[in-house]
Amino acid sequence: MAIMLVLLVGFLSVNVSEAASELVKRVCEQSNDNGYCLAAFGSDPRSDSLGLHGLGILSIQMNIIAAQDALDKFPDLRKNVTDEVGQRRLAVCQSDFETALKKFNEAFSAADKKAYSEAKNLVSDGGNSVFDCRSVYKWGDPVADPPVSADIQKITNNIVRVINTVLDMLVGK
Repeated sequence: MAIMLVLLVGFLSVNVSEAASELVKRVCEQSNDNGYCLAAFGSDPRSDSLGLHGLGILSIQMNIIAAQDALDKFPDLRKNVTDEVGQRRLAVCQSDFETALKKFNEAFSAADKKAYSEAKNLVSDGGNSVFDCRSVYKWGDPVADPPVSADIQKITNNIVRVINTVLDMLVGK
């Protein structure tokens, strides 16, 4: 009897994991970048055990981490930039990321309360703030790429799109 119980529990946990993996695949198939989406969720072992609500929360959490990682770079970036224009641009860019981080944290709270439309709007606002960082480097001379271009790309083109896919699925439920 004990052996049957162990086998049954093992069988059920495999099926739950496979079902969750199928959910991740379904979400990623609907995102703009299937490969990035699969890699992002695949890098977090919790992904396979979460439902759609949990994937929404996790994807917002990924953005919070990415925004914080970018913010953590600014002290070193400021040490390496000596000109006034560069310092001003870094200050504006840092402020943009701080605003984005605030919006992503608010989106996390909204999604946790199942206020998915509000969460989606907050994620969009945060993504726009991050994108504003790129804009400050395009206005006036010298035109340049921001030193956090890769972070901007990761947040605006990858994670925000995954979040929007999950939130769209949740709103449509």
